Amino acid sequence: MSEPTPKRWTFRLAVALVAVTLVAVVAVGWWWLWGTGQQNVDRANNFATAYLSGCDLDPGFGGTPETDSSGATVGLLTLPGSSTSWPIRVGDASLDGGVGWYQQTAAPGQVGNMALVGRRLPSGGPFDNILNLNVGDNITVTTCASVFTYTIVTAPRDLTVQPSDTWVLDAVPDDPAAMPTAAWLTLIANRDVASSPDRAVGFAKLTATNAR
Repeated sequence: MSEPTPKRWTFRLAVALVAVTLVAVVAVGWWWLWGTGQQNVDRANNFATAYLSGCDLDPGFGGTPETDSSGATVGLLTLPGSSTSWPIRVGDASLDGGVGWYQQTAAPGQVGNMALVGRRLPSGGPFDNILNLNVGDNITVTTCASVFTYTIVTAPRDLTVQPSDTWVLDAVPDDPAAMPTAAWLTLIANRDVASSPDRAVGFAKLTATNAR
């Protein structure tokens, strides 16, 4: 049997290198789309456990959002169809592994409009599935003292705004002069995973309050 010619060796080496490269690309893509997302979920669940443990040690822990500093956790957000509880932090400076609460809006369970902002990411952000939420779905916000249930009345996929549309933060959205009589929850996220000014916005109304 004749030995492979140098040209054949070169061809085989090139094919092997292409195969190795493809495997590496697939592995990186898999980790980016699933592994990183799972890490975010695990981190959020561990944080939720720690937050609730802190509540058990100190019933007032996280219970005064009006005076909490930027980045402090004021509660946990659980979306329908998910067992993950994402930390709700004061401000929108740090959205990694959680959602931000605009401190000028209502606190959890209060009359007015509580506005939360989060990210949709290819690797799995807190609001990754926000466009799948439907009217009638229930969202829970858990604090040390209470569990608040909000029911969606406007699905996020049905309303798109721009960053300049600050009316979504009003105590009564789009009616800044109105006196609020109900407790609302507003969810805000990037509509497109790619960079875009479009924001998906959903509104939910408080329908139940229970002691934790």
